[in-house]
Amino acid sequence: MDAPPVFIVGAPRSGTTLLAAMLAAHSRLSCGPETHFFRWLSNRDAGRLIQHDAWPERAVQFLESITFSNYKDATRTSVVDKYELSRDRVENYLRDRSPSIANILSSLTVPFMQDMGKARWIEKTPDHIEHVAQIRENFPDSPIVQILRDPRDVAVSLTKVPWGAPSLLAGLFYWKRLYESSEEFFRRDPLAYTLKYENLVTCPVDELRWLCQFIGEDFEEEMLDTSNSAKKLNSVKVSWKEKASQPLDASRLNVWRRELSAAENRLAEAFIGDKLEQLGYPGEALFEQWGEIYPSQQLALKYEDSIGAIASKGIRFWKLPEEKTVPVKVYLGDPGADHWFEGNKLERTWRTAALIREIKKSISLERSIYWVSETLYQRRSISLTGQLTRLLAPYRLEN
Repeated sequence: MDAPPVFIVGAPRSGTTLLAAMLAAHSRLSCGPETHFFRWLSNRDAGRLIQHDAWPERAVQFLESITFSNYKDATRTSVVDKYELSRDRVENYLRDRSPSIANILSSLTVPFMQDMGKARWIEKTPDHIEHVAQIRENFPDSPIVQILRDPRDVAVSLTKVPWGAPSLLAGLFYWKRLYESSEEFFRRDPLAYTLKYENLVTCPVDELRWLCQFIGEDFEEEMLDTSNSAKKLNSVKVSWKEKASQPLDASRLNVWRRELSAAENRLAEAFIGDKLEQLGYPGEALFEQWGEIYPSQQLALKYEDSIGAIASKGIRFWKLPEEKTVPVKVYLGDPGADHWFEGNKLERTWRTAALIREIKKSISLERSIYWVSETLYQRRSISLTGQLTRLLAPYRLEN
């Protein structure tokens, strides 16, 4: 191999399979199924895998431990089988090379590349976006390519796959976590590259030319035909990857406009409107105020209907950089059941008292308050929690 491998990452349902299939249609480039290698590696002691006295046995055992459900029955397939390799071939590859994490992954991708008659390999696993630092550590010269898609389209798509998100908001939170996990990396790393799914679909030649230039390859017209290359990526023939082998279709763009109601889009923008603006995606909802959620935005998933009602009042849950106004306070859940206060008894007491003082101040200054909960505590309680819930009771929205 005369050039470093290429890694493709991005939130699932962002177009990673399409991009990988386009590159794999190149005469020099190969790309096999997703390995999830670095996600599995993050739960292992990497040093033990590359100890000389256990090389390559532990490395092979690790690869065999990476397994996947086929979503059709209860069986699982190892990543070695997905790459249609034998254990002996993987072990022989490693035995001829020095112990390293890079060589463990290469024991899958290089034989696959050779079988394809190619000269350079690509690895595509979407959730490796959370492990770009580990990729860079082990492959210091490799381009790492991120593909972005309108997060609303990502979230809609995630609700339609068996392993995806249970709701639109859950999908948006998942997208946001993945994006923010590598945001700084893609801003600073000189070998990191970002492109948009929308541009790839509408202007594929231009986008592929620029990407090929970045990774040091010549553009080839054959890259526009993914009918064969996509089949190698979709080794278990799952339905949600089949479109990668079909002609480009502009109807895949802006799905959120057709499938989200105005209320659903407003809820989406209430949480990620700042990211949409940052990435150049259109926003339609108007917000007059920003709300600060306590104790955690993650609780919005539990109280999604009520949060949607609050967003409908023109309240968003992200702050403009220049914003100096006092936020609307939104309290989610029950102090006990939803673990508002962590720590020992003394710490919980101190934090409860501090929150009571904060709420009393907001009430005295007539600031907006919302409390969303499923139950209302007994008002007779004289505990600090009782005092807290009595203060919040007039501002309660029943979930």
